[in-house]
Amino acid sequence: MKLFIIDWSREATTPLLDYCKSTPHTIAGHELVDGAEAYRKTALCKPDAIIVNYATKPSHGRLTAGHIFKRKITSGIPIYFIGGAEDDNEKVEHMGICLSEEELHELLD
Repeated sequence: MKLFIIDWSREATTPLLDYCKSTPHTIAGHELVDGAEAYRKTALCKPDAIIVNYATKPSHGRLTAGHIFKRKITSGIPIYFIGGAEDDNEKVEHMGICLSEEELHELLD
């Protein structure tokens, strides 16, 4: 499966990105800084699934995923949210599936 990772960080990598690279899946792309850039990149690389870690910036993750979800070319791509608080998860459950880190590991292993 081709994955696109959205994880807000100013670092070159994140634990989520490192973990996904260690799975048998392919990283089709990632964005760690800019939601608009994540929106653009997801249309170009056409991943099989998008993983959004929105623990650090829940509103950024929600907004970015919302735009991706509403765009015709990417509307059918499953979006998995991790790291959100319960009230944040309630705000995104109409767009995708909210998972714990353990559930994500089970999905990808």
